[in-house]
Amino acid sequence: MATATDIIDLRRLLAERFPRAHLQRPAESALLTVPTGVRSLDTLLGGGLPHGGVTELVGDGFGSGSAQVLHALIRQTALAGQFLALVDGADSLDVDPMDDDVLPRLLWVRCTTSDNALKAVDLLLRDRNFPLVVLDLKSNAASELRRIRASVWPRLDRLREHHGTTLLVITPQPLVSGVTVRVRVSSQLDLSATREDADEILGQLRFTLERGAAAVPNDPAVQVA
Repeated sequence: MATATDIIDLRRLLAERFPRAHLQRPAESALLTVPTGVRSLDTLLGGGLPHGGVTELVGDGFGSGSAQVLHALIRQTALAGQFLALVDGADSLDVDPMDDDVLPRLLWVRCTTSDNALKAVDLLLRDRNFPLVVLDLKSNAASELRRIRASVWPRLDRLREHHGTTLLVITPQPLVSGVTVRVRVSSQLDLSATREDADEILGQLRFTLERGAAAVPNDPAVQVA
């Protein structure tokens, strides 16, 4: 469980490291969508994640490609000169493949339980420093995820809506109620994919839209459930 000291330390870090992050937000009219850097996913969603909405990315089993989507999103956000806050529910992010110029644009909150991760997201949404927040619960144990109270999601949604934050939640199975968009990625990548070029790997990802409206679902990598 997160302690009071943990929360105070995180709040201090936000104030010291990202004092002007909220001033980096582009005009609202230019942010109808938030590009992920994955062409097939952005095509499916009409440009990217719905700005100011909640998107759930369901990673269907081992090697689904959810980690590759996250890496692409972090890279795309940095290239756009924006900041991203990642709450890593099981401390599973591999930063080795990332370029050095990407990391300064990333706030990585490393947690070991879903309970800690949810508390960190709550704080970040209240802080208003980051226009894009990602909660990665893909690697958390199923027993943990089953204990998440249903009331958590409406509370986070109200915070997100009040502050206009775009929230992406990555899960191993559908979990988040009231999402704007739910997309499943099920690509069955194996260990050999780690030796391939990043763009080649992203081209192998397969997406199914389970909730929300598809814009141009004419790509072989995307389907509508």
